[in-house]
Formats: sequence, structure tokens, C-alpha cells
Amino acid sequence: MQPPKINRAAKPASPRLRSCCLLILACQMLAAASFAADAPDHFSESRAQALLMAGQAALEDGDLALAQKTLGQAIQLLKINEGLYSPEQLAPIEQLMWAQMRSGFWPQLDTSLGYYYWLLQRIEATTLDAQLEIARNIRSLYLEAAAHPSNPMPPRYLSAALRTNWQTLSYIEAILGAEHPALLPWLYDSLILQFIESRLNERKGLTNYLYKTDGGEFISGWSLSRRETKTTNHSIGVSMLDKIETIRHAMLRAEGSSDSATRLAELDASLALYRGDWESLVGDKSVAETYYAKPDGLAPFKEIPRTRNLLPRPTFETNPAVLKARTAAADISVSNHWSERFPDVSQLLIDTLAKNRVRSSMP
Repeated sequence: MQPPKINRAAKPASPRLRSCCLLILACQMLAAASFAADAPDHFSESRAQALLMAGQAALEDGDLALAQKTLGQAIQLLKINEGLYSPEQLAPIEQLMWAQMRSGFWPQLDTSLGYYYWLLQRIEATTLDAQLEIARNIRSLYLEAAAHPSNPMPPRYLSAALRTNWQTLSYIEAILGAEHPALLPWLYDSLILQFIESRLNERKGLTNYLYKTDGGEFISGWSLSRRETKTTNHSIGVSMLDKIETIRHAMLRAEGSSDSATRLAELDASLALYRGDWESLVGDKSVAETYYAKPDGLAPFKEIPRTRNLLPRPTFETNPAVLKARTAAADISVSNHWSERFPDVSQLLIDTLAKNRVRSSMP
């Protein structure tokens, strides 16, 4: 049977029918518009900010699983709303990495670090202050990762912390010059980091090693004898103090203040004290005592403690009153070792190196 033929000369619809059709169409459009107005915008800026706040709160509360989930969602929204290379991603990525590190998710942390550095290379307009804050936060992340109980390769992360500090010093010198005061805290931090590395070196098997991870990866370390390693650590610390002395003297000459003689005497006394600290840390007591005797020519310096278990002092200070107060405060927390992997390293030192980061206890 042949199918019925289509009548292409159909009669036009009546005016009443056309009106009904238009009314139905209008109602459908109004309903769709109403639904769109009531439906949540899952890609809105406010939703991204809400996720960021929730992730930050979860991280501070120690809910690492929730922190990773919400921060990951926030980062994806920022990519959509602000662009693939948006600097707004940096802060939540840092927080995500802290959550991954504290959870012991090392492969995920490495992936996030790779993306973080990739993003940094594509962000052009970043101020020096922002760069220094980024470097400080990443250095702190590496340090805590090095001491994490489940970390299968602590030397790798400690080396990354040291490398970050050296790169930051080079960056400041390139931008501001080799004698700029902005170098001072990073130079002294280098001294503290060198001390932390020396504590790790003291552990058996970490002076000469070819470190193999659980995944079969080999990380080549230094191939020096224990004595050579100690000599190298000592030389690096001395060079940092030499650089600090050069910059501080240049600052005093540039200021040309009326009390420059007094301030120069305090500077020299402080430097002698810190050099004594360093010699004491590396075990050369006779040289340390020689340096410690020099500040005694100024009465205020006689009252500053020089007990080895208070060293190294967390910050470089030349004012004897402030130096005495900060050293006394250090006595409160110096006995709280940061980690079994870093004997004699106090939480105070780590807090000094971890300025402006999310604070929490080790898992």
C-alpha cells in the first residue's frame, strides 16, 4: 500500500488558533526565564570565593580531605572565571599543596607543584613583595614536607627549601643590587637552613648516600666525607655572616647619623656574638669563646645568653636590649624539637622561616 500523500495546500489556521499558540509559547518562555532566574550559577565569582573560604577553614581545622576537595573546586572555577593564567589561583594552589603535604599525598603534591611553577612562569605582572611571599611560603612547605613522618625522601625536600632560598637571594640581588637591605633576612635564613641541613647530615647514612625512594627513584646526594661536609657547612655559614657584615656596614655609612660610632660598636659586637654562635654550633669551642669575649667590651652585651641550646638565634639583631629579650623568649620553646628527623632544631626556628603561612601542628 502506498503511503498517503501529504496535502501541501493545507488551509490556514484560524485567528483564534493562532492566538492560543502564541499564548502557549509566551507562557513557555516566561517559565524558562523564571527557572533561569531561580537556578544557581555554579560558575559565579561568589561561589568561587565561598569555596576558597571553606577550603581555608577546613585546612585550619585540620579537615584535610574537605580542604583538598573545596580548594580543588575553587581553583577550577577560577580558571573558568578569571582565565587559565590568572594569578588568583596562586593562593588556593598553595593552600591545596599544604593539605596534600600534610595528608602525605606525595604524587599529588608533586603534580600541584609542577602546575604552580608552570603558572608562575606565565604571570608577568608580579611585584617583588609578592614574589618574596611566594618564595617564603614554598620554602616553608618544603621544610615541613622534609620533616613529615611519612615522607619517603626527606633530603629531596630539604634540598628544595635550600634551593628556593638561594634562588630568592639571587633574584633580590638582580633586582635591587648586591648590598640592598632586603637581602639581610634571607641571608640569615640561609644560616639557619644550613644549620638544619647539618642536623640532617648528622644522621647515619645521610652524609654519603644514593637515596632510593619507595618508587624506585634515585636521588643523588653529596658524596663527601662527614668531615668535608661539616667543613662545607661551616664555610657557607661564615660567608653568610660576612655578607651580612658588608651590607650592614654599607647601611651605616649611607645613613651618616650622629650616633654612627655607637651603632657601629653595637654592630661589631653583635657580629662577633653571631660568629661565636656559629662556631659553637659546628663544635669549635675555642674559636667560639674568642668571638664571645669581644662583645663584653660593651656592658649591655654581657647579659645576653650564650648557651648552646639557644642557638642559632632565630633572627639577626644588633640592638642588645632586643637581642636579650628575643633570646630569653627563645628559651621557652627551644626544648620542643620540630621533628625527630632534625635533632636540636626547635619549633621557634621553623616558625621564623615560616612567616605568613597557615599555622598548624604536624600530623
